[in-house]
Parts: sequence; C-alpha cells; structure tokens
Amino acid sequence: MSPSKGKELPQSVKIALIALFSALTAVLTYFTRVPSPTGGYTHIGDSAIYVAALIFGIQVGAPVGVIGPLVTDLVTGYPRWYVSLVAHGIQGVVASLAKGKNTLVQTCVIFLAGVLMAFTYFSVNVFIKGLAPAISSLARDIFGQTLVSVIVAIPVVKAIEKTGIVATEK
Repeated sequence: MSPSKGKELPQSVKIALIALFSALTAVLTYFTRVPSPTGGYTHIGDSAIYVAALIFGIQVGAPVGVIGPLVTDLVTGYPRWYVSLVAHGIQGVVASLAKGKNTLVQTCVIFLAGVLMAFTYFSVNVFIKGLAPAISSLARDIFGQTLVSVIVAIPVVKAIEKTGIVATEK
C-alpha cells in the first residue's frame, strides 16, 4: 500500500488513510484522556500520529497530526485548539522524517517530535498559566504523553512492518 520511494499515494488512498488515522487519533485521544490539574489533558492519541507518519510518511502523518487532535479539541471544548493545530502539525511533520529508518532512529525522531509538540504548548502556557504550571504541563506532555505514545507506537509499527501488508523502505 505504501508507495515506492519517491512516488505519491493515489489521492483516494491518501484521503482514506488520513480519515482513518485522524479518526483513530481522535478516538484514542478522547477515550484515554486524563485531565491535568494545570488544564488540558494527557492521552495516547499521539501514538496514532506516529504510526501514520512512520508507515506512510508526510503525506499522511502531517494531516493526521492536524486533524485528529483538532477533532478531539473541538468535541471536548478545549479552548486552545489553535495551539493543537500547530503543535501536533509539527509533530506529524517531524515524525514523518523517520519513515523507512531503523528502529533507533525512528524512536529518537518521534520522541523529538513529541518534545517539539510539548514545547509548542509550553511557549503558550507560560503566558496563559504562568511559569510553574507551564513547566508542570511540559513535564507531563513529555513524560506522560510523548514517552508513553512512543512506547505504544514503535511496537505497533514494527508489527505492521513484519506483516508485509504495507511496503516499507529501508
């Protein structure tokens, strides 16, 4: 299903994958969310962004990073949905850079993508919440959300790669 290096997915397949992974991201985000005392919530929805990015690259990973979290933010009434657009969009783009790389590189790159997401929220939270709550939220985003999502995503990606259902470049 994944294209050969340098080729794009057919438009209909790309749209279907973006819809599927965006929905998966929204569902995982919504149903695993744990409210934070400093506002917002922690979840494992980012794992679906990582899987989409590592398997299908930027064509799917970037839009999923934007759409999935936005849907959940709008459904839950999260007031800073516009920050999620940027934070998780960056996350999807950066995670996509690890497509086709070895497991160690994938792990490091998607962790970096999550850290960039967390610092995007931090840069806004420091002004809205103050420094101490923003630092607390940053730690929660890195260790509670990013790290757990990386731990969930990598084995899923490796299992998908082993099936041969999706062609991956090495």
